[in-house]
Amino acid sequence: MNTDRSRIPFIAVLFVAVGLGILLLSVTALPRAEKVEATPIEAENPLDPPIVSEPPTQLDQGALIFWGVCMACHGNEGQGLTDEWRELAFGEDKDCWTSKCHASNHPPQGFEFPHTVPALVGGGKLGRFTSAQQLYDYIYAMMPWWNPGSLTPEKAWQVTAYLLKMNGTLPADIPLDGKVASAIPVHRKVSAPPNDTTLALILAAALTAIMLGWLLQEILRRPLPADLAAGTAPKSRLPRPNFVYHLHPPSIPAAQSRWRYTLGAGGLAVFLMLVLGATGLLEMFYYIPTPELAPVSVETIHFFVPLGALVRNLHYWSAQLLVIVAAVHLLRVVFTGAYARPRRFNFLLGLGLFVLALLLDFTGYVLRWDEGIRWALTAGTNLLSSIPWIGPRLYEFAVGSSVISPSTLVRFYTWHIYALSAVAAFVLIWHLFRVRRDGGIAAPLPTLTETPARITRFDLVKREVLGMFLAGIVLILLATFLPAPLGAPIRGTPTLETDTRAPWFFLWVQQLLKLGDPFLLGVLVPVIVLGVLALIPYVLPAPAKEELGHWFPRRGRIAQILVAVLVTIILILTALAAFTS
Repeated sequence: MNTDRSRIPFIAVLFVAVGLGILLLSVTALPRAEKVEATPIEAENPLDPPIVSEPPTQLDQGALIFWGVCMACHGNEGQGLTDEWRELAFGEDKDCWTSKCHASNHPPQGFEFPHTVPALVGGGKLGRFTSAQQLYDYIYAMMPWWNPGSLTPEKAWQVTAYLLKMNGTLPADIPLDGKVASAIPVHRKVSAPPNDTTLALILAAALTAIMLGWLLQEILRRPLPADLAAGTAPKSRLPRPNFVYHLHPPSIPAAQSRWRYTLGAGGLAVFLMLVLGATGLLEMFYYIPTPELAPVSVETIHFFVPLGALVRNLHYWSAQLLVIVAAVHLLRVVFTGAYARPRRFNFLLGLGLFVLALLLDFTGYVLRWDEGIRWALTAGTNLLSSIPWIGPRLYEFAVGSSVISPSTLVRFYTWHIYALSAVAAFVLIWHLFRVRRDGGIAAPLPTLTETPARITRFDLVKREVLGMFLAGIVLILLATFLPAPLGAPIRGTPTLETDTRAPWFFLWVQQLLKLGDPFLLGVLVPVIVLGVLALIPYVLPAPAKEELGHWFPRRGRIAQILVAVLVTIILILTALAAFTS
């Protein structure tokens, strides 16, 4: 019996079981309609302070502020300044307008008391507001009416949370702030799905179990040394190559297939791009590319879509790791001399893929349209305008207008989803094709090596699958414990502020811009760096054939030193920007 094929049902059943479990949990996590009920202040006497927990929560703080500042005008249950409330709260002073302390002719130390105050609780109330963000903006700017603007942002959020609670529309277990308020409606309740952490950890544990079970099966299938010596080891027939196997060369040198040589960077980069494509496609079902709704849709994905936070975090960390892994792969090629003929052109394709990964990360960064993207949206794009002669037209082509406008987000969405993604997919396929066309991994000729052993494409795929398992587990753990950044939505026209930072992979450019001319330091220097890297295979001495397949070949010293110096400078500039901004 074909032992490779007999292994397939075991893994397939596990994958199907995990998939069905995720689907079941996702369905049960879907938000359900809940009855909206008003919640009054919890106190034995309506005039007593509310009973709060210790330490007080955001909602408790809001109840205390409402009791001390808002209740006199709006009532203990948000019913407004009704006759019953004035009788209960003020007694003989219920008609305080006659005392001249609170009439229109009040003395300088007094204030006028309003005759009519609308209710805050009940159907149709707070009708001018559609989201918690709008309600907060009004409270922060206009309340209390006798001293508007006296509430701190923190207190304004606390009052907003309490008003939503009173109206029964505050989602449970979500602290109210600018990162989520735009996605919370005032007049209907949205329920946050169960925490993704448990499901993510279950998924990570399932992948770990599958990987360990697969490794154990591989170990048990290996013949013992005694059986090999006696010639009694069972012979297994290799499976018929399928499409995935045909993407790999029939065999590669064993010495150059080890992870300590390849670092697994090329395969990991392909895996991360697949994860990015899958998670990005899921996000497209909810994302709306308009300045008003883009941050709201991101908040909705993160807080209110079942598994949305997990998918968004996976997408974010896949993008960050792709830049790192692609850079490591590029450095590995340089430091092993794998750019020599006939791989010179494929080196350029790989360099182009690295640039495309940076641009995809940059454009995806802008799509958040929150306060954290100001540098990318202003300083980053303005670098195009600094290019002599063609700068303004290039800027308009990139952002969709002569200034940042609503069309800018649509243009970046198009760049990210369609243009750059299509080019990256095409170049990736071309790059992989050239790997096969150029003879596979760089290695010395069999006649020039002492260890001519080779491994088959089947063993190579096994190692790649193991790498994908490990990368998938790391991704899930990162997505679980380190959520993707999310800031308050940008309002109005974005401007550059002094404390705004560039994306981490462009921090070195931001640091350079502090030293002088934007075009010379922000455009020309990065272009020169790319140009130097692109010329390495064509200008500098190539390693000898017998040196291929080893780290730091002697004839590649100039390229190694040059690239090491460039990387060191970039890292120093990045560190300076990160710790001095």
